[in-house]
Amino acid sequence: MKKKFTLTSFRLLCVLSITVVIICINLDAKASTHQLAFAHNFPSNNYAKLIASMDQFQTESNLVKGNLIANDTTMALKHANEANSIFYWDLLVEIVKQDKQVGDDLKVAVGELRNLTSLYANGSMNTTAVEKQKALQRVDEITKNINNNIEKIISNTATLKQSEESNFMNVVTGFFSNLISGNQGTNSGNDGSIHPIRFAELLDSVLRNYGDAFAVNFDMTDMTNMALNNNNSNTMDHSMMNMSNGNSQDEGNNEHIKNMANYQSANGSAHKLLDIFNEELQPIITSKNDSSNLSSNLENGIANLINSIENRAAPTEIMTIVHSQIHPSLVEAFDLQILSTS
Repeated sequence: MKKKFTLTSFRLLCVLSITVVIICINLDAKASTHQLAFAHNFPSNNYAKLIASMDQFQTESNLVKGNLIANDTTMALKHANEANSIFYWDLLVEIVKQDKQVGDDLKVAVGELRNLTSLYANGSMNTTAVEKQKALQRVDEITKNINNNIEKIISNTATLKQSEESNFMNVVTGFFSNLISGNQGTNSGNDGSIHPIRFAELLDSVLRNYGDAFAVNFDMTDMTNMALNNNNSNTMDHSMMNMSNGNSQDEGNNEHIKNMANYQSANGSAHKLLDIFNEELQPIITSKNDSSNLSSNLENGIANLINSIENRAAPTEIMTIVHSQIHPSLVEAFDLQILSTS
């Protein structure tokens, strides 16, 4: 009797697994009918999106100190407000779920960082050299606290993702999914790491911020916009940018930056991409004993992106680096699946 019950249970589990897979496939098919066909549209991963938001939160927090040192209190306050917004809208609930103490510590840190910066910006703080040094030291302590706590949550999140993938039900579902889909890949690359998709998510943030910095009226994350630039890049650049003066000067000129805070965010996030490459991606590529130039190609692409951003390159030049150099290298290095609606 016990043996019969076990066999029945196993059959039921298989039926449920197949049902779940079919439902997911149907949902994906329905969603794809409403989805625009982007050239590099990587599979969504909630954990990767969460970590990428943490990367942006760190970037905005760190930019506060740099602007205070430069005596640009207005810009520092903008980044403090952006860090506050990212934390409360995108991170707080998930962080508290993982570690309430870390969540409470970060709430205090974010609040104090914003208050200190606001006092600076409003002229409510003594501006003597001694007082300024004390304030900067405190800001440095706060940002270090934020970075340490966020790194802890990033590590926890990566562990949670690995634990979820080891769940038996997910293994069974994945097995049937691979049978149906032809084993076309996973959401995070063939190594099972969350970091390649995290990298891609943050790279999209760089493009969005850079586009906002120059007030372009097209989506820089959409590679298909580059197709409009086959014959004359200058024509596309000037016709698609919301420029008040309407002249044809070099778009890399500082006067065409409409939002300096977004420009700084794009630059800061680009440097964060290099950190992720050095700490997470390069070791994975190296572990494969790959004799190709995948690692160096990806690293060169990131370096090219950083240099071009720092030189205020035209938005379409930034798009070209990302879509024609970095994305192909990332896809090849980690066997990433690219979603397609065709």
